[in-house]
Amino acid sequence: MRVPFSLPSRPVHPVAPEREARLEKVARRAIGIGAANFGLVAVLTRIYLDSSTLSDVVAVGFAGLAVASAVVWFTTRFWVRGVGARIFGVFADVGTLCVLLTIGPSSDAVVGCVLFAVTGVFFMFYLSRRWLLTHVAFAGTVTVAFAVHAIVEGAGFWEMVVRADVVLAAVVGTATTTHLAWTTMRRRARMAGTDALTGVRNVRGMWHDAVPMLVEADALGDAVVVAVADIDGFKSVNDAHGHDVGDQVLVEVAHRLADHVGSAGFVARSGGEEFTAVIAGPLDQIRGIVASLPTTVDGGDTHPTVTMSVGAVIANPLLEVSGPDAAREAHRQADRMMYEVKRSGGAGVGLHF
Repeated sequence: MRVPFSLPSRPVHPVAPEREARLEKVARRAIGIGAANFGLVAVLTRIYLDSSTLSDVVAVGFAGLAVASAVVWFTTRFWVRGVGARIFGVFADVGTLCVLLTIGPSSDAVVGCVLFAVTGVFFMFYLSRRWLLTHVAFAGTVTVAFAVHAIVEGAGFWEMVVRADVVLAAVVGTATTTHLAWTTMRRRARMAGTDALTGVRNVRGMWHDAVPMLVEADALGDAVVVAVADIDGFKSVNDAHGHDVGDQVLVEVAHRLADHVGSAGFVARSGGEEFTAVIAGPLDQIRGIVASLPTTVDGGDTHPTVTMSVGAVIANPLLEVSGPDAAREAHRQADRMMYEVKRSGGAGVGLHF
C-alpha cells in the first residue's frame, strides 16, 4: 500500500516564494535608485562641461526619462519581464550612449563607457542571452568608437588602448562571468526542484511554484485548482513486472498528465506513485481540464495499462486562507478527495468545486 504523502508541520518551501518576492521588491528599488542616479549624473555633467544647448537638452531629457523609469521600478513590475524589460534595456543602453555623446573630450567618454557594465547586469538578470550578447556587442562597439575618435582628436594611442581595454574588461568580463555564474545557479536550482526520474517537479519544486501561482491568480481574479492523482494498485505493477517497468509507468503517467495540463499549470511528483497538478485560469476553463484528466494510461506494448484516482479542490477563492496556507490546505483536501475516489473503486475524478 502507498504511504500517504505527509505535509510538514512547518513547511519551508511555501515560504520561500514570499521571501523571493521581497527580494525582488528590493532589487526593483535598487534598480530604480540606479536609474535615478544615471539621470543625476547626466545633469551633473552639465555643471563642469562647456557644452552646447543641444547637449544640455539631451542630458536633461534623459534625466527626466531616467527619473520616470525609476518611479515605474518603485511602483510596478512593468520593467521586470516581457516587453517592459526589453523597452527598459534599450532605453538604458541608448540613453547611456546619448549622455556619453555629450561628454568631451572623447577620451573621457571612453572611461564613461564603464557605465555599460551596470546596465549589463540588468540584461543578465531580466533578459535572454541573445539580448545580453546584443548589449555586449553594442557596448563594445561604442567603447572602441570613442577610443578611435579620441586618438583622432590627438589623444595618445597607447593610453586609449589601455583605457579601452580596462573598460571592455569591466563591461564584457562582468556580463559574461556573472551570466555564467547565474546560469549555473539557476540550473542547480531547477535540478533541485525537479524529479530525477520523471522530469516533472518534485515536492520542493511544487511548493516553490504553487504559491506564486496563487498570488498571481488572486491578482488576476482567476482560480487555482489543486488535483492529486494516485496510480491504482501500483505495488502490483512492481511485483509483477519489476521496478524498471514500474519506473516506465511513472514516466508515462507524468508525461501524460503534463501534456494534458499544458500551459495552464504544472505537474509535480509529490509521492512514490502520487502526482499533483496545479492549474490556474478562469474557473470554467480549468474545471474542464480537471474533469478530463486521464484516469487510464495505456501502456501499449512496453508496460501495463494503469488507472488513476484523482481528487481535486479549488485553492482560491473558496478557501478561507491564502498563500502557503491555501496551497497546503488545498493539497490536504485534494488528497482526501483522491482517497474517497480510490475507496469507491478508483479510476475516476472527484471534484470539490
